[in-house]
Amino acid sequence: MSVYQYYEFQSIDRPLTLPEQATLQALSSRAHITPNRASFLYNYGDFRGDPEAILAEHFDAMLYIANWGTWQIVFRFPKALVERSWFEPYEVEDAIALSTTAHHLILNIKIQEEGGMMGWVEGEGWLPRLLPLRDDLLAGDLRLLYLAWLRVCPNLIEYGEDKDPLEPPV
Repeated sequence: MSVYQYYEFQSIDRPLTLPEQATLQALSSRAHITPNRASFLYNYGDFRGDPEAILAEHFDAMLYIANWGTWQIVFRFPKALVERSWFEPYEVEDAIALSTTAHHLILNIKIQEEGGMMGWVEGEGWLPRLLPLRDDLLAGDLRLLYLAWLRVCPNLIEYGEDKDPLEPPV
């Protein structure tokens, strides 16, 4: 059985420099790098870099999809434009997480589908369509977080984490 893992990164706020592009290209022979984007596709093996560290240093958005049922979207925001308190009510351990760097707030949404994905799903072309969600979050529209929270809540109950999780605002 073959494996499918797809990583895509997008820079929105600034293009990558030539040295940054070279650093990213050196991570994998499967790298496709442009001044605003990097993608890595694996059918065997795995990505040698730390995707979340790469996002934190170079990019504003990341998408990861694996055929065993993992979906991950990560956005990096300038701290001057967002408040951590906007996102905190939606945090769920191992699913919706916040972290910070010196200048950025990072929102990481990770969903694990039990039993893998239904059918074959490929990640190419998805991230550009998801980028408006970052703009929505920057504008204070938190519906993405609410929907993600609703998606992961049944898993909380299944694993006995919380019998009745407190619902965040819509």
